Amino acid sequence: MREVEGAQLGVRGVDHAVILARSGACMIWPRGYSSMNNAAGGREAPRYYPWVVAVMGMLALFLSNGMTATGITIFDPSLLDEFGWARGDFKFRDFLNFAVTATIAPFIGILIDRVNPRYLLMTGCGLLTLGYVGYSLIANGGPVPLIEAIAVITALGLGGVVVVALGSLAPGLSRSVAIAIALALAALGLWLYVQNWMGVALKQVYLIHLMFSLALSTAGSMTVIYLVSSWFVKHRGLAIGIALMGTSLGSAVLPFVNPYLIEAFGWRQAYLYNSLMPIVLFVLVFLVIRGTPAQAGYKAVGQNEALGDLKQHGLTFQQAIRTRTFWAIGLSGFLSYFAIFSFVQHYVLHLNKGFGFTLKEAGLQLFLFSLVAMFAKLANGAIADRIDRHKVFMACLVIMFVGLIGLASMKREWVTISAVVIGLGWGGLFTLYNMLAVNNFGLREIGRINGSISFMESIGVGLGSWITGKLFDEFGSYQVPFAGLACALALSIVIGTQIKSEVDERVLASRD
Repeated sequence: MREVEGAQLGVRGVDHAVILARSGACMIWPRGYSSMNNAAGGREAPRYYPWVVAVMGMLALFLSNGMTATGITIFDPSLLDEFGWARGDFKFRDFLNFAVTATIAPFIGILIDRVNPRYLLMTGCGLLTLGYVGYSLIANGGPVPLIEAIAVITALGLGGVVVVALGSLAPGLSRSVAIAIALALAALGLWLYVQNWMGVALKQVYLIHLMFSLALSTAGSMTVIYLVSSWFVKHRGLAIGIALMGTSLGSAVLPFVNPYLIEAFGWRQAYLYNSLMPIVLFVLVFLVIRGTPAQAGYKAVGQNEALGDLKQHGLTFQQAIRTRTFWAIGLSGFLSYFAIFSFVQHYVLHLNKGFGFTLKEAGLQLFLFSLVAMFAKLANGAIADRIDRHKVFMACLVIMFVGLIGLASMKREWVTISAVVIGLGWGGLFTLYNMLAVNNFGLREIGRINGSISFMESIGVGLGSWITGKLFDEFGSYQVPFAGLACALALSIVIGTQIKSEVDERVLASRD
């Protein structure tokens, strides 16, 4: 029944697009578009449009990752200077963010399998804007109305995920009972917030990052990879590489620009200026993105015409979790993400507080790292279209490991070259982890599969940043935690040798 409802939603989205076009609304959409093309095995889309989708995915990841996980770290010294928080306590925000992202990822994956990704992207944009405006208002003392509104939205949003989760885990439970349980849990969460967190600046930061978990889940890599992958069989690696460049762009551009905004206007106003960017993307997604090829009445680039909707091909979730590859990708990803996001989350503080770099100099260093990672994502995506992606994957793990060894040496003269080497390795890994899930299992239930893999990766992200902060507080240096990151990646290399393809991708491609 739910699958039928999802199909009907896709058709309604198509018809809605036609209505908008006929009414004179500005739609960037191929000529000759028709709701009749929604049948399996639709016409070829104009050559430019799938690449437009890839670029839109890049912009979505520019904001969702840059504004919640990487680029936001340039504000950390300003916040610590003003509020005087311990580093471990402050970085607990990242654990909350990614632990919740991990917990809800499998259920967001269910939504990705059923809902037009366009609506998920637009939801994420709205949450990002709200979170950055909230950041500009954090303060100790009395309640802040907007932050209390964020508390309500976060509680209701997580309550909605509970409804989806209950529908999956307890299918015999009626929808009305599931909603009642979700509302009760949301009310309990709000009561706990009022009793313990309201009016406390650090707890307001925690709250905002709880909401960011919803933004990351709806406008992050799971949604983007599914959307972009659905448009490509041929050139899929390159298209994914283009989309994933957005994470590095966010890590590069935001830390490079924001020190100037902070210096000129203060950190609060800088947050407000940043909050405008998701509004622009919201409008672009509304005007440009119509969904997957099946929802739009087209076929993917290089798709075998006889296959129809690519969503009909690949492993089910139950089949995937019984393979060694599924667990190898997840556990290797847990360790790799543990290492890389610990590095990214603490790099600015390491440079600024440890080596005396100015905020602008630290931002420039993060810009350099991210620029290298960005080109590595694009290059490795293209390379993986031509040679064995598993060999490329293992090479990138080794390269990143070498960079982490250099970083753990704690030598000032090695810090830049170590970051460049880490960027070379990580750029390829980020593309390949996402490719491995899609190409090794197919698109049939990739939302649930990728959501479960993302669960493990996100736990690694949250634990890494928090534990690294705690270890710094304990030892007064990053040497021990950085050495631990290198050990984690060494184990990831061993586990990564167990990954192999589980489906025959050749049947998906056209014979041209």
